[in-house]
Amino acid sequence: MASTTPNRTRQGAAARKRAAAKPAPVVDEEFELVELSSEVLDEERVGLFSIDGQVYTIPKVVPQGISLEFVRIGREYGEEAAAVRLLERLLGPEPYLALEQCPTLDDKKMQKILDMAQKIAFGKAEVKGGKAD
Repeated sequence: MASTTPNRTRQGAAARKRAAAKPAPVVDEEFELVELSSEVLDEERVGLFSIDGQVYTIPKVVPQGISLEFVRIGREYGEEAAAVRLLERLLGPEPYLALEQCPTLDDKKMQKILDMAQKIAFGKAEVKGGKAD
């Protein structure tokens, strides 16, 4: 007499038994949990620009999350949008607003500020077209 259980069900059950019988993968003995903190203590800052003698600074060592955000935004919306967001994150709201409202900010000065911010954020690599060269 023929079985009433379809072949596919029996094969599925056999495959599940084989998978259950496999030993669990061995975790590398050198595995170490990376612990992070959301608090930054006494970060060193460097001047990026000044307005009427007031120096505005950014972190000397840029958190990698900001760099990752730059890459993501550059990929999704283009380098210009990423560069503006980079400045917002590095400067903070009040300094960014001061730059935004400065009447003597022209294209040449803005490009120099953006270039310096990117060099600090990404080291000496120049960022062109959303990619570090």
